Amino acid sequence: MSYAQNGLIEATDFNTLVGSNPDTGANKLNTTWATGGTTAGYGQTAVSQVAGGDTVIATGQWNALVANTASAAAHSGSSITSVTAPTSGGTVTYLSAIPTNLTTIYTNRRNASTVGSTATSTATRGTSWQNAITFTHTVTFASGDAARYFFNAGGQIKMTASHPTGSGINLLFSDLASNTGTVVQSAPNSGTVSIAGTAYSGITKVGGGGTTPTIGTNEGYFGLTTSNATAFTQTASSGPSGYLSSFIRYIVKSNGTQGSNGDTGSVVTIYTVWDEIPNDLVASSGTAVTLTLQNPETTNLSASWGTPTLASSVSGS
Repeated sequence: MSYAQNGLIEATDFNTLVGSNPDTGANKLNTTWATGGTTAGYGQTAVSQVAGGDTVIATGQWNALVANTASAAAHSGSSITSVTAPTSGGTVTYLSAIPTNLTTIYTNRRNASTVGSTATSTATRGTSWQNAITFTHTVTFASGDAARYFFNAGGQIKMTASHPTGSGINLLFSDLASNTGTVVQSAPNSGTVSIAGTAYSGITKVGGGGTTPTIGTNEGYFGLTTSNATAFTQTASSGPSGYLSSFIRYIVKSNGTQGSNGDTGSVVTIYTVWDEIPNDLVASSGTAVTLTLQNPETTNLSASWGTPTLASSVSGS
């Protein structure tokens, strides 16, 4: 019978609430909390189902259902109805708030109320250049699921660029780098997520100034493929007048689907192209790009995404 007031709470009722693992059904605890699929799943320890005739233990499975729902709500900043878990020897009674709470955490699963620690990787051009240079940054996860858990839990990749101040072409690139602000890659391939109170699309510019950039619409993690995709381009707005077509561009790709649960890759690659147009002035050394990995918070979640490996390099002339 269904989980309802005045009904006998059976194993099937509990199993419907927690779901299997992996499970992609909406409004099931394990879909949001455990492996899930595609844009659902934090990679936390699943709550086990029970077999028909087994006892649903108040201090075991039922408490895990209540506690993990509360942790998921705290992570996403969701308001849910407080539920008191049954105590040892107590009666497991119908609680109408549980299905509603599960719906809430599933609906808000891609939001994160806070963020965690950061790690950085910087590449710096050691010599002057006058044509185009390309910075390559990679973020490597242990698996496609680990990458999926990272982005589902609110993880982000943030890119910043810099160039020494000066005059002429150096002023152009110094100002252009500053104007790009921080370019943030988040999970969505459409729509937005709320991370620490700020709404992010797949690619979002934070800060900066200058001309209005061209920003891609499908370059968040869940839009990545093995093909290069232009995520962001900003052209110069100050410096030598004949060189204002010069630009900084971010190009993104992944190594493609690695598992069976809806990931889009375990390696995220971001190319940063600095292109001087025309290319007859010499830009000084010291051009740099930094990738900052913004990890999800670990107060309510364990770090199921592991410790990604960061690498960076620069090439070109």
